[in-house]
Amino acid sequence: MSTFPLSDNLINRFHQQGFIKVESFINQTQVAELTYNYDQATSGEIHVPASGSNHVKGRMVQLVNPSQHITGWQEHAYFLQAWDVAKQLIGQDAIYIYDQMIFKPAHHPAEVPWHQDAGYWKKTRGSDNAVTCWLALSPAWKENGGMQFIVGSHQGEIAEHYSVAHRSEMNGALETKVNSKQAVAVSLQSGDVTFHHCRMLHHTGGNYTDTPRRGLITHFWSGD
Repeated sequence: MSTFPLSDNLINRFHQQGFIKVESFINQTQVAELTYNYDQATSGEIHVPASGSNHVKGRMVQLVNPSQHITGWQEHAYFLQAWDVAKQLIGQDAIYIYDQMIFKPAHHPAEVPWHQDAGYWKKTRGSDNAVTCWLALSPAWKENGGMQFIVGSHQGEIAEHYSVAHRSEMNGALETKVNSKQAVAVSLQSGDVTFHHCRMLHHTGGNYTDTPRRGLITHFWSGD
């Protein structure tokens, strides 16, 4: 039995537009549990490895595999539900690959450039049938670095990506060219999520508000 069964409408929408938004994916008690550990990790109180060193130093924090370093995270309702939804979207053989935390402090302009996850995962099964869950642990919208998508772009090929590591606070950052006028910004409250296909063009801008942006990102690939 699914821990978080999706409606046929949401599943169809994912395949048609390349992403879905699910409100109140976890409750506020669960948000508080994850946020407490999240802030411990971003402050260094709990050690979670940073994502390499091939990037511009700054205030944006990118940590890798927090669920492998923070006690209880892989048993948490969020993780189990996200994995369950991944199975509904890309197949019952979906497997967890890795997760990451990307924290954008208030009034800091660092962005995540336009890209497809598949642009990082070329020549792997993650380039064809994979899904990413993006959980908001604080409100996230366009002006504070929330998610933006190009609807339907997952139906195309993997775009040409080029390195922008020399000017990005993202480790090993890649970027591709898009018509940003086509972008759709998604606003999330704490506990809301999006799920997007690995070939979905997406981007998050800088944080120009008083509200820190806490994103927890979990990647699942088809095991096929």
